[in-house]
Amino acid sequence: GSSEYSRAARTCRACSNVNPQLPPVFQEFTIRAVLGLGFLNASLQKQGWSSVAFSLFMLVLAVQWAILTDSFTEWLLSGKVPNKLTSMYPASMSAVTVLISAGMVLGKANLVQLTVMTLLEVTAIGIMRTVGSTFFQLDHHMDTMFFPIFAAYFGVIVARCLAKPLPKGAEKKTQMATRPSLFGMLGTLFLWIFWPSFNSAPLNLLDNKRTALLNTYFALAVSAVTATSVSALAHPHGKINLVHVHNAVLAGGVASSAPAYLISSPWIAMVLGLLAGLISIGGANVPFPHILANTYCCLYS
Repeated sequence: GSSEYSRAARTCRACSNVNPQLPPVFQEFTIRAVLGLGFLNASLQKQGWSSVAFSLFMLVLAVQWAILTDSFTEWLLSGKVPNKLTSMYPASMSAVTVLISAGMVLGKANLVQLTVMTLLEVTAIGIMRTVGSTFFQLDHHMDTMFFPIFAAYFGVIVARCLAKPLPKGAEKKTQMATRPSLFGMLGTLFLWIFWPSFNSAPLNLLDNKRTALLNTYFALAVSAVTATSVSALAHPHGKINLVHVHNAVLAGGVASSAPAYLISSPWIAMVLGLLAGLISIGGANVPFPHILANTYCCLYS
């Protein structure tokens, strides 16, 4: 009787110490990962449904493996096993990084190769996080600065290792279709909506959370306007290219991820979003002389 009561009391105290904002934040992370990144990659003509299915599989596998590796690393360093609820955030961050890399190997990798890729990348991310927090005293918010960069280069390396001569007609797998492009735009919208909370989630102080939330929104808003406007100006008939929109609309959120809570004025975040959108559009081989000519015609016609 008394032992059961003591155990129940400890359980209640542990539950009361859980951050009440953790469940909504974790839910937003899951929606962002599955619906955002899953549907974003669904714009490929032959990889629509498999993109969503593989995203869900890699998400749950990456979260479980990240919790195991992070708990083992924490046990080696401090002799304590961290709280499983508080370890869900870095595990979700690792899963999002894996899904970013997976967008570069869809159509080239099978389920077994994606499994090996997930396990290796999550392990590498855990090592990077441990090195950053132990030797460079980086907090969890600074992880958002190098995780997308690491995901991009890791995906390129895996795609290069899996590169082989494609059979006849296989290039259609990387082409975009009209209806799947709508699903890809839906994924972009999910990412755009939840990116401010994604940048503000790891911060502890309420003022820092509010600042990061607002600055990320301003950067995203300006990058969205920039992407749409420049894409229309780059087309001879003023049409919007969804490839440009997919890439550049989210550029402001990526650029403002680490310094979001350090930006002191909204106009700085807006300039950051403008530059990020222009750089992202420029990476899509947009002819800027043609944009300038169309702008001149629109102003003086």
